[in-house]
Amino acid sequence: MSREVLFINIIVALILLFVLGCVLFRFRDVKFAFLNLFRHKRRSFSTIAAIVLGGVSIFLYGGFIDYSFWILKEQTIRTNIGHVQIYNQNYFETSNKNKSLIENYTQLKQAILETPELAENISTLSGQLEFTGVISQYENETSSYFSGLGIEALPALKLGSFDKIISGSDLSRIRADEITLGSGLAKTLNTKYDDWLDAMVVNIRGGQGALSLKVRGIFASGIKDYDDVAMKLPLATAQRIMGTDGVSKMLILLKDDDSAAFAAKLRQFIARHQFPLIVKEWKEVSLFYQQVEGLLSGIYFFIKLIVALIVIFMISNAMTMNIIERTREITTLRAIGLKPLRVTRLFFLEGIFVGITGAIGSLTLGLIIASVINLYGIEMPPSPGQTTGYTAFIKTNSPALIWITLVLPILTATGASILPALRASRLNISDAFKFS
Repeated sequence: MSREVLFINIIVALILLFVLGCVLFRFRDVKFAFLNLFRHKRRSFSTIAAIVLGGVSIFLYGGFIDYSFWILKEQTIRTNIGHVQIYNQNYFETSNKNKSLIENYTQLKQAILETPELAENISTLSGQLEFTGVISQYENETSSYFSGLGIEALPALKLGSFDKIISGSDLSRIRADEITLGSGLAKTLNTKYDDWLDAMVVNIRGGQGALSLKVRGIFASGIKDYDDVAMKLPLATAQRIMGTDGVSKMLILLKDDDSAAFAAKLRQFIARHQFPLIVKEWKEVSLFYQQVEGLLSGIYFFIKLIVALIVIFMISNAMTMNIIERTREITTLRAIGLKPLRVTRLFFLEGIFVGITGAIGSLTLGLIIASVINLYGIEMPPSPGQTTGYTAFIKTNSPALIWITLVLPILTATGASILPALRASRLNISDAFKFS
């Protein structure tokens, strides 16, 4: 929990404790403050309506952003990244990935899966070998650069679950000479299912490797730059053509989405065995996700700020008008012995009740509207760099979203009532009686 959230929680807790204390020991003040909301129904309704409108906007946009983050996160994790990755410690320091492989992959995989505190959290563990080369379709006289990825067929069903097969099928667990191509690369080569292609690479020793491969399937990830060069083939075949038994990275898909805790355990395991490896969480290697998250979070913060300012001005204006219209009432109460502190408390409680009513209304109306929207969804255009759109929904089960929808109206209404409450308690009795 961040310091800002903790600070806000403390303030809200103090406000609620103040209301609870008034209910227990100053119930008459609580009753008068609540009933005062109904004295000027039109003004109270317009103020609460403004709060509800702002709160609903925050709830709906926040739910939309939460769903967008979730779908982008799942797409990122399940497009051959996983929750946690293991790399050679030199992987990010050199452009020649062939010189920074994880050796003895099979033994390392077995050691991790035999460690109980790690194995209990792992859903899928897989190695991948990255390499590049040239692939040709001689019958069509076409060729292209490709970015190859050697993968294990069974784990790839989970780690590549967001890749859509548009022709053929996934990699076989039996046939080692079959591949799948990105849709853009297949179009460049003018190739289709069951065609034979020839791939040439430079292996890790600097020699040349070549292999004839059969197209088993064509997939689309939705990311154009990736689909234009991507080729997947069985890991054993990739290791054979590259002349190694190592992998470029190891990907781990977790049962529960707690990558930070698992990464910490994995780092301890690596340090204990003194392996020359490093651990990265999915977010660290996903620059696109970080950029989108930063952009949408900034927009969301700006919307919350605008709504908060509108609510503050609306409530301040409404309560100031209340004070002007109730000047005789206030000064009469003061004249018969009501202390300034009690007057302040009455108006302060009014502001809190306006905020609580607005918060409950915001959440209730927001859930109703979100339920209607979620019946059909929102058709979204493709994100930057992608080729396919998606259907967005409003995510309503986020504790953080519910929390901000309830807390923001209460905080802003309470803050907006402070100055009017103090102004009411400081009215000069003799001058106020001359008010007409």
